[in-house]
Amino acid sequence: MNIRERINAVYVMQRFVRMSRVLLPTFLDLSSKKDLSISEEIKMQGIRKVYDNFNANPVASSYLIDSNILGLIQNVYRRVVSQKGQNPESFHEYNEFIRESDRLIAIWDKQLMN
Repeated sequence: MNIRERINAVYVMQRFVRMSRVLLPTFLDLSSKKDLSISEEIKMQGIRKVYDNFNANPVASSYLIDSNILGLIQNVYRRVVSQKGQNPESFHEYNEFIRESDRLIAIWDKQLMN
């Protein structure tokens, strides 16, 4: 991977992490509801479409940005889809995703200011 490809890959990953920081909490909230409105159902389907089509290898984030964030995103999404309700393990994984995504976003925002 040349430098330009790496920069583009990091940029795409940054956008995906920022998007996931909004979409995954929304998805978790919607999936915990018993009855969804039509607009909530459409939102839920849109979010599922994003993550169902997500094929990135979690190793890519370790390689590009020294973080396991892609693996965390995949694990959180899979847990929400496979289980209705939370357990201590899924709660821990979700919190780990929140902490890591917030950490990365803070670093990236700081870099943008320089």
